Amino acid sequence: MKQSLKKVWRMASLVEQQLSSLGSETNTRLPEVAWLNCLRLVRMRQQAQQRGWFHVATKVERELTTEVFQLTRQLVALQKELESAIAEKPLPAVHTIYEDLLALDEEFGEYSIDLKNKTISVVTEPIVLEGVSLGAFEIRLELADQNSDSPFHYQVFAQDPQPPITDDAVTHPHVQSDNVCEGDARVPIRRALEQGRLLDFFMLVSRLLRTYNPDSPYVALSDWHSAECSECADVVTTEEQTHCSNCENRLCRQCANGCADCSSSLCHDCSTRCEICRDDCCESCLKECGLCGSSCCSNCLDNEERCPICETQEDEETYEPDQDITSPETVTPAGTPL
Repeated sequence: MKQSLKKVWRMASLVEQQLSSLGSETNTRLPEVAWLNCLRLVRMRQQAQQRGWFHVATKVERELTTEVFQLTRQLVALQKELESAIAEKPLPAVHTIYEDLLALDEEFGEYSIDLKNKTISVVTEPIVLEGVSLGAFEIRLELADQNSDSPFHYQVFAQDPQPPITDDAVTHPHVQSDNVCEGDARVPIRRALEQGRLLDFFMLVSRLLRTYNPDSPYVALSDWHSAECSECADVVTTEEQTHCSNCENRLCRQCANGCADCSSSLCHDCSTRCEICRDDCCESCLKECGLCGSSCCSNCLDNEERCPICETQEDEETYEPDQDITSPETVTPAGTPL
């Protein structure tokens, strides 16, 4: 979205003021402890010499030599720190910051300035890493409070979150809870912010989001669509997983029980068994035998909804064997004429 030139200039002025105020502050601390230790040891050495305790004076001199060495090291380190701060943190002119902000429109197309909340935001193009679609990201830079150690804070927000199944807080292999794991990019990103090079900052973070480091992801891209089996706790890929049709728990194919009637996948808790054949079934697929009330799958019920046991028993009870055509009364002794 196009920003008015007046708004862009006001934000550039705020950034310049932020950097100037932080740059003017000094947190330099002189090595007071080491200095006071040196003064104490000097007094102790003088007292020992005045009292003729030359052995003690020699021992104190050795301690004083060590303490002076420590004081010298701390002073040299302080000198280098001050020289480095002057060399590495040149304050940019307001018109340089203004030009950087105008250039955001050309580089990103979509950016916004919020003077009330003191934020600058850009939106990346949709990002795809190794075939995994992650969507676009908003990079939001905020001017920090005066008490902060850094002039700015920033976060990255997924515009259309596509988190892995295992962690909703991860929206990118290197973004968790809207915070970026900068890795090797940490130093150049911090230096760009400290020097007010806002265009470089947004370009560095955008490039970081389009990069995948397989050595340090919150969730590896290879596991992005993987899930933990609720039965055995193994992590399985999309191709190897299914889910319980009743409770939606994710399962590996080895742990999924298939319904004998409808072939739906079931977890252990949602699976029931036919009381006749003992095959796994959905509870909704089981029917009661009309005679004994046993829960049976459709394969174990006949057309009259009888289980095989009841069917056999009923058939035996109704069975009448054919009578012999010759009754006992008509039988005559052998050799007796009729």
